Amino acid sequence: MSDHDFVWPHVPTEDFEHLAEKFRPVFDEIREGAVARDRDRSLPHEAVALLRKSGFGALRVPKEFGGFGTSLTTLFALLTELAEADSNVTQILRGHFGFVEIVLHNADGEWSRRWLTLAGKGELFAPAHTEPGDSQHGRFSTAVTGEGNRLELNGTKYYATGALYADWIHVTANRGDTAVTVLVPTNAEGVTIVDDWDGFGQALTASGTVTYDHVSITQADIQPAIGRAAHVQSVYQLIHLATLSGIGRAAVRETTTYLVERSRTYAHGNTETAKQDPQILQVIGEVISKVFGANTAMLTAASASQRFFDKLVSNQASEEYRARLEIEVYQAQVTVATQILEATTALFGGLGASALSRERGFDRFWRNARAITSHNPLIYRSRQIGDFTVNGTPPSNQFSLPLPSNDRDVESQAAAI
Repeated sequence: MSDHDFVWPHVPTEDFEHLAEKFRPVFDEIREGAVARDRDRSLPHEAVALLRKSGFGALRVPKEFGGFGTSLTTLFALLTELAEADSNVTQILRGHFGFVEIVLHNADGEWSRRWLTLAGKGELFAPAHTEPGDSQHGRFSTAVTGEGNRLELNGTKYYATGALYADWIHVTANRGDTAVTVLVPTNAEGVTIVDDWDGFGQALTASGTVTYDHVSITQADIQPAIGRAAHVQSVYQLIHLATLSGIGRAAVRETTTYLVERSRTYAHGNTETAKQDPQILQVIGEVISKVFGANTAMLTAASASQRFFDKLVSNQASEEYRARLEIEVYQAQVTVATQILEATTALFGGLGASALSRERGFDRFWRNARAITSHNPLIYRSRQIGDFTVNGTPPSNQFSLPLPSNDRDVESQAAAI
């Protein structure tokens, strides 16, 4: 089965094919070991190293800092292809690309220039925001203490996805009554990273615990936690949707290859080979269509995110634009999650018991998709979509600076986004 036999949505950007041609050999190399890594729980250090060496982490970094300066739409399309190779690796890089967006919004600032320069050189960043146990919005037990040149960070974080593979961790903490972001080297004295994530899906992302025990930091490593670019929430969510889209593509690819190579059929089958059985072909067609729909929804929302970012950097964005972007992404989330979970279940409908082999690893598609879709429960997204549609209630804008309101007709703004 060759790539041109799969009809996926067109990516509407000028540089996608050029960048895809550059990175597809890397994706192919990563794909080769994906089933074995999942089966043996072997962490993909080599895969991340390949991406680092290729410059993949600098896709959104401006060219002046050594990156490719590509669009969000191209980024998500490439992340989809990476997830098709190994969805764990895409999620490992989620915090990295999210942090790049945070600093990219103000690329001329001294703080941003420092980190964009490092990202352009291939350094990777991981997040550490969630804390174990009871939590409160805007309050963290992880804290920065001290004065002057004697500052230190203490605390514990969980869901620090990708920290084992990164060079820096961006940590949310409290400094007195103020929430701040602290950049900490992963090899700093007092930093301990533990791979204790025990989920049955996305098991190789190292989404575990990081502790900070009297870690020395400097004032230059600290920034206020509020005020990040208003599009960042959509970026974090769209990386999940790109990951799910890639999982769906991988399920289609491997299932199709399995059927093409399968010599046996069933006693109650309709033809001499499974690949010619019209009922099995119908199952495959339905699965591919669900994956196509998910990919289309993801790319549509990705384009909306890029248009919003363009408005943001030209100071033309508003709260109304932001709210509509978030709702569009939420609608895509519900669509993608539903379609991919259905697709990765339905594909077993015509495959037979041999498809359950651990050597093939078909179960990882549903397990990994289930893990991704559990990160932001759909019940909340569906409720927010309904509340916005019926009552005009915008979704919350956590950790971002409020954008100016706009008196223009809301419907005219929808067309722009």
